[in-house]
Amino acid sequence: MNETLSTKLKELGLTDEQIALLAGEGVSEASDMALLTEDQIKSTTNCGLIVAKKIVQEFAPAPPETTTMNVSLDVLPAVPTDDNWLASLKVGGVLKFNRETVIGTVSAGLAQQVGLYDLPRKLVTAMETHAQSLEEPVSAEFYAMQRTLTERSYGEIFAAIPGVTGRYATDARKKELLEKLNTRLWPSLIGFHEQLTGWVSTWQANPNMMVAALASIAGGGSMPPGMMAPPPTETLRDAAEGVITSINSVFAGTGVVVAMALAYDAQQIRSALEDPNLPSQVGAANREQMLRQLGVAVSSDYPRLEANLKRYTLGVIELPNVTAGNEELAFITALYQLGMAIPWAKLNGGRAGLGSQL
Repeated sequence: MNETLSTKLKELGLTDEQIALLAGEGVSEASDMALLTEDQIKSTTNCGLIVAKKIVQEFAPAPPETTTMNVSLDVLPAVPTDDNWLASLKVGGVLKFNRETVIGTVSAGLAQQVGLYDLPRKLVTAMETHAQSLEEPVSAEFYAMQRTLTERSYGEIFAAIPGVTGRYATDARKKELLEKLNTRLWPSLIGFHEQLTGWVSTWQANPNMMVAALASIAGGGSMPPGMMAPPPTETLRDAAEGVITSINSVFAGTGVVVAMALAYDAQQIRSALEDPNLPSQVGAANREQMLRQLGVAVSSDYPRLEANLKRYTLGVIELPNVTAGNEELAFITALYQLGMAIPWAKLNGGRAGLGSQL
């Protein structure tokens, strides 16, 4: 037995006689120790249980390295900021399915899920109640929020579209469109992600090799040697076409105008929430406490979730246009990774599901 191994075994609690017994069984180097179980060490050396456990732990083979899929999302469509989105609407002059309307639709749907559209009414009521409890007049913020609630003007987003005014965005039409989002948009996106997850699982005969292959392809490389070819992507493209069909059905009639108005409403409400004076107007210590008091689930996770949903949706509708081959696999890989960060189970068409997690 080499001296290094002998010294290490003494440090772990074996005597010279016990070490000699192991040597008599053919143990000469550390790799030999890795072949022995706890019971074998005990029966050979008659050492204590704890010593045997320490030896097994010391010489146990290192676990195989696993590869974590961490690919760039740069291949997916980027999501513009709210200001850029609004600027695009102002000059678009288009009443059809396009990037801006899709982004607005996702924004409107998520806002409804967390109860954002109920917030102005709740805030106005809470501000007036708090002012009365203090026997003081309501603040200027009260009237600003009241205007947000009752004086919606969509002139700036419809200015480039001849004949369109805010009168088309009635409460009844808004309610109808939000119901379409719950029954068509979310189910179609969830269905697509299930298809995508199933596609990845079909390819996942060897998880480590599959992940390495995806990362290599997404980085511009080629399929690693010996790696099974990915399944056909026709089912994913068909599922993406299904999402596009669902979005088109949401936009039927005056849907585009209503979706734009709802997205604008959500943007204006989120902007109003940034007023640092609002919490004190309802008797709350800070913004988070104010939102909890009002039962609205808009937390710090909301912007990230909204951005992820927008980018995922844009990616899905872009998939049919992506060139087959490595470019397509890189795109699918990035879309899968982004989708795994979205709580799909909570997008169930009801505020109680998603709201409790935001």
